[in-house]
Amino acid sequence: MIEQINGAVLEKSDFIGLNECFSPVEREYKRGEIITTYSAENDTICIIKEGTVYLTTDNAENQRRIISFYESGDMTATCLVPKSDNRIFYLTAKTNCRVDFVRYSKFTACCEKHCDKHLKIISAFVESSHKKILAHTDILCQQTLRSKLLTFFEYIKKEKGKNTFTLPLPLSDLADYLSVDRSAMMREIKKLNEEKIIVSDKRKITVTDDLSVS
Repeated sequence: MIEQINGAVLEKSDFIGLNECFSPVEREYKRGEIITTYSAENDTICIIKEGTVYLTTDNAENQRRIISFYESGDMTATCLVPKSDNRIFYLTAKTNCRVDFVRYSKFTACCEKHCDKHLKIISAFVESSHKKILAHTDILCQQTLRSKLLTFFEYIKKEKGKNTFTLPLPLSDLADYLSVDRSAMMREIKKLNEEKIIVSDKRKITVTDDLSVS
């Protein structure tokens, strides 16, 4: 049963109709399990109910690359992939998680009975997906490691609405997501602490400065 969709303003009662419409199938996964692979033939929307999952692929050196991460209420369409001869994209459980599976063709075909609620869900999916892609692109386009870190912290700060937050990724995975060397990243985080721009304790970050001018 779908219980939360990030970005969609819906009452609890609204989800009753949506569950009748979508007929979601819930499955549970343990940490490290592959949930599914992305392909044009995989007619599926995955809605994360609980836990954290990663969208990953392997580069030419068979090293894992984290393309995106999803938390409770996030959605990802596993049928929307770029054309490639040998690139495989995986949705993997970072933590123990629960996932609702909905047919993409059913998700995008507005029903008559619950059309208003359905449109809100589609709008939320398009908006959240676009924002997530744009944010990650912005981060990766930063020319220095410091800029990548500060831009990422700024996005998380805005999302959480407070100066102190817990990183959604472990530091080792954050380096992968930012496409930087982990040792160099840890040195830069140490400098940011010494300059009192942030105060960090493992994954807990407190922003003490205006990151846009740091």
